[in-house]
Amino acid sequence: MELFEEIQLLDVEKEKFEKEFVKKIKKYKYVYLWGISESCDEAIYYLNKNNIKINGIYNANADKYNYTYRNIPVLPQSFDNIDTGGAVIVTNSYYDLFRKKLIDRYLNIDDFLYVFDGYFLEEKTVSYYLDNKETIIKCYNALADKHSKKLYNALLKYRYVRDPKIIKELYDLRDNCYLDNIFINNFKDGLYIDAGSYNADFITSLKDKVNISKSKFYIFEPNKDYCNKIEKYLDKTINYKIFNMALCDKQDKLPFIKLNSSTSHLKDEKYNAYKIVDGTTDYVDTSTLDIVLKDEKVVGIKIDIEGSEASMLVGATNIIKRDKPIILLSIYHRWDDLFKLQGFLMNLTLNYKFYIRHYSLSVAKTVLYCIPD
Repeated sequence: MELFEEIQLLDVEKEKFEKEFVKKIKKYKYVYLWGISESCDEAIYYLNKNNIKINGIYNANADKYNYTYRNIPVLPQSFDNIDTGGAVIVTNSYYDLFRKKLIDRYLNIDDFLYVFDGYFLEEKTVSYYLDNKETIIKCYNALADKHSKKLYNALLKYRYVRDPKIIKELYDLRDNCYLDNIFINNFKDGLYIDAGSYNADFITSLKDKVNISKSKFYIFEPNKDYCNKIEKYLDKTINYKIFNMALCDKQDKLPFIKLNSSTSHLKDEKYNAYKIVDGTTDYVDTSTLDIVLKDEKVVGIKIDIEGSEASMLVGATNIIKRDKPIILLSIYHRWDDLFKLQGFLMNLTLNYKFYIRHYSLSVAKTVLYCIPD
């Protein structure tokens, strides 16, 4: 595959992109970040390393951090009051949505708006690709269409170099996440699992695409606040049941970092992909899908659980083997999810067809569609 034909050039490309980025940002008198996140922390470190002062961080919950974060002033997030005389660097996965909202307000948007994707930026080296070459190529060869192969190659390169141009022509709109025609055209009635539901947006969006009146949904959401909100979000005609628990590879009660966002996660580093653990710590029940649904046939499983995906697959192996459901799997929370999670499923030898789609101009929102053959 192309990645290994040019792998020795990745360090050169990465260094070139970083130098060009720093050169552009240093031209501005003021520099602002948009969004407090794991990527934001990497951006702060990176900009400080290059002697670039950060004048403020625009954030939706400005008062949450007493108006400072990492000793940087936190400013209320408003699309109408941006200092367009400085550089605004988006440090979360919503760059494309922000740009769409801003473009009608600021004609010179591309003169000041940038993206910095620092999510797990420094975790691996080129040698890690070489160490996992066999698995990477095996997964590449198993992808079912040309777009998946082209995207897979680009994402592996992008995760190292971080130049947005690498994936700019290959990603889809965020609103389509988990809803590609690959899935919609193979939808059938039955029981669907929504693991990591957040606000049940997957189900509400699916309802606009297909008739779900004869299907039911088991929603697994460990954040109790969102379990309560889901009742308000979902149409009463939808057949669903909420489980206030986290799915992983064991039945237990584990510490849980509760955040006012979709990134709440189990605290144990085995089960999450985050360095930042600010937030309220609760304890939540955990279990495996094999235990919870040992007597029910599953038609489809959507999994987006902030780094616990690998452990959930382990705890759902019997059901996957028994029912061979459609699987919609997030493969972006960890650096090597892109190939290790597909590799795990391939080792079950169930003859799935695998497709990859991506839904942001960042590491976030890569989905593996696993369709029964």
